[in-house]
Amino acid sequence: MSIVRFAIKSTLVGGIVYYSIQQGLWSKSEDSVQLYGRLYNNVTPYIKDNIPKKVINELPPLPSTSDLSNSVKSSWNKGVIASMKFLSETPTYVTNGVQSISKILKGYIEQQSVSEKNQ
Repeated sequence: MSIVRFAIKSTLVGGIVYYSIQQGLWSKSEDSVQLYGRLYNNVTPYIKDNIPKKVINELPPLPSTSDLSNSVKSSWNKGVIASMKFLSETPTYVTNGVQSISKILKGYIEQQSVSEKNQ
């Protein structure tokens, strides 16, 4: 029975991943924005027709495709900048780490030698 459940779950997940790839979710950012635009245009009428007005008024509106595109580009650029900053500062981090470890080891070795002399 557990094999059947696993097969069904795997098939569903595989189908979702396959469909999302076919629709362009995992390709270029332009394709993802187009997919979001299609989803936005298809889902918005159903939301307006089937969700009570009180709930709609309390929820923020869905972002437009241009807002989403700008947000994705800005986030991507910030991620690239942060990654490059980290990579450029890696030698400093490594140097500081090695110096810290060497100080700790020197202190430990000195403690061991002092305790051996006292015995």
